[in-house]
Amino acid sequence: MERRGTTGLLAAMALAALVGVGWLALGERQRPVPSAARSMGAAARPVRKGALPALSVAPDPARLQRALSVTPVPAARPEAAPAPASLRGTEVDGAVLVDERGDLVVGPEILALFDYFLSAAGEEPAAAIRARIIAAIRERAAEPAADQAVALLDRYLGYREAVSAADVEVAADPAARLAALREIRREQLGEPAATQLFGDEEREGEAVVEEARILADATLSPEERDARIAEVEATLPAAVREARAAAVRPLVEQAEEQALRDRGASDEELHAHRVAAVGPEAADRLAELDRQRAAWQRRLDAFASARAALAATVSDPEERRAAEEALLAGAFTPEERLRVRAILGLPP
Repeated sequence: MERRGTTGLLAAMALAALVGVGWLALGERQRPVPSAARSMGAAARPVRKGALPALSVAPDPARLQRALSVTPVPAARPEAAPAPASLRGTEVDGAVLVDERGDLVVGPEILALFDYFLSAAGEEPAAAIRARIIAAIRERAAEPAADQAVALLDRYLGYREAVSAADVEVAADPAARLAALREIRREQLGEPAATQLFGDEEREGEAVVEEARILADATLSPEERDARIAEVEATLPAAVREARAAAVRPLVEQAEEQALRDRGASDEELHAHRVAAVGPEAADRLAELDRQRAAWQRRLDAFASARAALAATVSDPEERRAAEEALLAGAFTPEERLRVRAILGLPP
């Protein structure tokens, strides 16, 4: 359900992701495993730091319905070397999809496969990582798709090297960084593949740049900013809009709840709002979390009051410090004490 303020939060969060270097400087843009990878039987696995950006949204279901999963019987080959430590105990991300003619379907699934192995860069030589990817490709697809995937892999590796060599300045203008990446992608991957692999991501980047310009325009009223940002959001693919809305939904809910509290809403009214927004089970969990937070705050306040009383009655610093430590040990577990020290700025 669309709510007032969502567009501004979307723009603010997207701008933070963009300006914070992330994906436009070939840093780490973390994303969930594409849905196609899960449909191919790969278990969901968090993307590790070091994975390069592919597409931020799930692929078009209609396209996947037209694709065929081909898993030929792999030819016998020498036993592979042990996997790098960071890959052990994990499921391979991504997939190799082929169409009814046996050709490779270019999309985020294949980049997820590449990035899974490339995330182990530094743990073994680049040639060994490339060999692992090629073996994974040939285990999942027959010709001609397998050769097409290997060719795409080499162009993708060239793209990574070209971006690193270009040394896109992190502090540069976001629009300039986006333009530089677009150019390198098309030089290294070709127009069709670059568009298939990064088209939606680039459209999202362009939207973020435009939203940043809107947010920085002091001549616009808040209502005008929201309206213009909503217009920009409407130009994005539906899957991108849904992903962006999901990313800020917790912030929207939090802002709405705070507004209700500021207006003096009762616990019953707050619970009813949560039930309408997230359902009864989630609303109950949030209510329990509220109770836990309130109980923690009462304990913290009681300790702070007792500590203040010590400061007022015990003049000797060493004696006061010993008394505070005894008070802390009696009121909190060892793990909780670390949190209390951080909150109150107590010495370790």
